[in-house]
Amino acid sequence: MRNYTISLSSSQLEQLKTFYSNYLLNVSQPYVYFVAHHNDTRINAFNSGKVLLQGEEINAELVAIKTFLNIKNYPAIGSDEVGTGDALGPVIVCSAYTSLEDLEWLEKMNVRDSKSMTNREIIKLAPVIAKRLTHSIVILSPEKYNEQVLKGHNLNKIKALLHNHMIIKTTSKVESPVPVILDQFCLPSHYFNYLKDEKLIYRDIEFYTKAESVHLSVAAASIIARYAFLVKMHQYSKDIGIKLKLGASKEVDLQIKEIYDLKGIKGLQKIAKMNFKNVTKQNLT
Repeated sequence: MRNYTISLSSSQLEQLKTFYSNYLLNVSQPYVYFVAHHNDTRINAFNSGKVLLQGEEINAELVAIKTFLNIKNYPAIGSDEVGTGDALGPVIVCSAYTSLEDLEWLEKMNVRDSKSMTNREIIKLAPVIAKRLTHSIVILSPEKYNEQVLKGHNLNKIKALLHNHMIIKTTSKVESPVPVILDQFCLPSHYFNYLKDEKLIYRDIEFYTKAESVHLSVAAASIIARYAFLVKMHQYSKDIGIKLKLGASKEVDLQIKEIYDLKGIKGLQKIAKMNFKNVTKQNLT
């Protein structure tokens, strides 16, 4: 069964409920706006504005919804990052351009918010997406990240610098100007303040929270970045002889101590973000 999620406004949700009025199911849950079943597709609409389509063939239903609500696809460049919540491993930023044809193809490939996809799905899908889409990607190793922190840069400044660089790089590869969409990790005014010393700054940016559900270009960029992150983590794991854990859990705390005992502080600096609490609270010397 395939899943696909789109985000709608409250008025669009209301219109959609009318559209499916003859196909509504009797579901009573506080966070569910309505559930319908049409043409072997289950349509789950939530009060949050998310609409989840489930079925083997959901593309026709997606087209019908977009046509009814007059939602038009548009080409864009989306930019997203991964690795910023992981104590181990790099920070990776990718920006990706999607044409109208790319968007139709991505929908058929069931591309969606990478957070709702398994690592297995990402490993299978990302190389195919990366091969098709015009994109730019930067991998900031833990060592380079730690150098930036020692210069006084916080995580948001590091992200802003990387996004700016990748957006400029991708826009230079695209002939016509298109909207640039960024997953908002700080206030736009703070974002541009972080870039004040840069010679080149790309300013025509649309900032959205949960931007992956706003435009598929962001979702595609996130999937490519996530794949690159998983590849690098596999590589680091192989080099050190320990299967490195994702995230910043207590299990990661234990692993950081294990790496320190095995490789010392210099070995840890090559794999860990040294300003994360997972590291600093251990008082390693």
